[in-house]
Amino acid sequence: MNNELKKIGSPYLSNLESKLSQLLQPVRPNTEFVNTLKGKLTQVPSIVVENTKRGSKYLFVGLGVLMGIAAIWLIGKSNKEDSEE
Repeated sequence: MNNELKKIGSPYLSNLESKLSQLLQPVRPNTEFVNTLKGKLTQVPSIVVENTKRGSKYLFVGLGVLMGIAAIWLIGKSNKEDSEE
């Protein structure tokens, strides 16, 4: 059965191929672009990861200072209200 399909489809496929080859022109890409793309796809990129430990130390110290100031202010305000009553 496969042989029969090949015999029937053979003229149809050759006609289709000839029409497509007339309509579609082959693509000729820029060789510089192809070489650049090949290099980007095949070479391992260098990745630099930033060290955030130093910045986080300053953030925690700053937050600690602010929390200390807020606590002292709240305690002072609470003591002032108690003394007024």
